[in-house]
Amino acid sequence: MTPIILIPIFILSVGALVFIWIYYSKKNKILRQLKKIRRKAIHSVRKNEYVKIVGKAKYAGEPLIAPLSKRKCVYYDVKIKEKRGKHWHRVVNDVQFQDFFIQAGTESAVIHLNSRNEVEKQIHLVADHAFSSGFLKNLDEETKRYLAQYGKNSTGAFGFNKTMRFTERIIEVDEEIAVMGIGKWTTIDTPIDGYSDSRVLALTGTKEQKLLITDEPKAMERVKQKL
Repeated sequence: MTPIILIPIFILSVGALVFIWIYYSKKNKILRQLKKIRRKAIHSVRKNEYVKIVGKAKYAGEPLIAPLSKRKCVYYDVKIKEKRGKHWHRVVNDVQFQDFFIQAGTESAVIHLNSRNEVEKQIHLVADHAFSSGFLKNLDEETKRYLAQYGKNSTGAFGFNKTMRFTERIIEVDEEIAVMGIGKWTTIDTPIDGYSDSRVLALTGTKEQKLLITDEPKAMERVKQKL
């Protein structure tokens, strides 16, 4: 083949690889699943039914506090990368979460994140808090202390700021989210702080029917259009 013929073949191959990467990304796999079924009222969920619930995230007990933005949340994912030469290296990967409620209208369901294996859940959250540090871009003292918890420093050997990127994704308290899971009705003997119902719907997942959670705006739009 001549070089002129090879150019379009190369472009098509790269385009195909990009399409496959986007199509099978965690975000788009979750969005495709959410489009398949309509949201359902919590009281109408049948035992072992794989359902979609849209509502607001609520905590029981005490909420988590996101390390970078200091927002109240039930889940946070912090990634910090440092540039060394031409390449970026992840230096902090901090993911913390707790069991929480999703409230739809006057009804609530519990999400047992702590009891789910990684293969049984899939979570995609928008990176809604991000910033960087570097030359003439200093970090605040709180962020420096957070880095120090992981044995990291924001400055190099000569006192110059390192080039770093900070990204935080959270499920904020009262944020609207979409959750898809297998419905399990349970009865609790001890009331959960803030929730008096003794019969509670729990959403769980399996390897085949994963517990899906997202705050992606596109998911919210598509869910509403399906009503």
